[in-house]
Amino acid sequence: MISTKIWIKSPYLKLEANVLKQSWVSFFILLSALLLGLTGFTFQVFAQENVFNYNHFSLTLPEGWVKQDPPKGSEKEVVGSLKSEKIQGTTILVLCYKGWRYDYRSIRIAGLKTIASVYPKGQEALKKETKLKTDGGLTAVTELWRGFVDAGGTTVSLQTPMGIMETKAGWILLLGFTPESSGAQLEEDFLKMIKSAK
Repeated sequence: MISTKIWIKSPYLKLEANVLKQSWVSFFILLSALLLGLTGFTFQVFAQENVFNYNHFSLTLPEGWVKQDPPKGSEKEVVGSLKSEKIQGTTILVLCYKGWRYDYRSIRIAGLKTIASVYPKGQEALKKETKLKTDGGLTAVTELWRGFVDAGGTTVSLQTPMGIMETKAGWILLLGFTPESSGAQLEEDFLKMIKSAK
């Protein structure tokens, strides 16, 4: 017995196949858009958490840096403290001086006095004052210091980058502190923060 197959071209089968293809394509487009939207939202939230803000002044923090409470008993000018989670024993203090009596020279003297009080065994300049423009159009001046402290009868050295800039918030002074062995890493991150200042 010979069977014969009869193929019927139905316009409805072709239409159903096209609708099915379109629905899968639409599903993947919507899924992709949703995933990209969520990813973008995550990056935006992450970026927001990585910024230090104070009264119309901001710094973008490099990867591994977090905000922390200023040390107890700090001067009233200390408006923030930053800590590196990647570089052990490394912090940056953010100070703000407001008022007509302050200028670059007086802020630098305040910074140098702080460095002298932290390093009673002595200090030395490693890099002289250097001017640079920030992303926000501010003029910043940075310099690098080494200081010596007594640690259990042994004199150890630490490095302190210092940055000063005049902002809408007032005169900002940044002072970093790190062990000598991590000085280059801190200096790199410190300059990134200064460059990002707005």
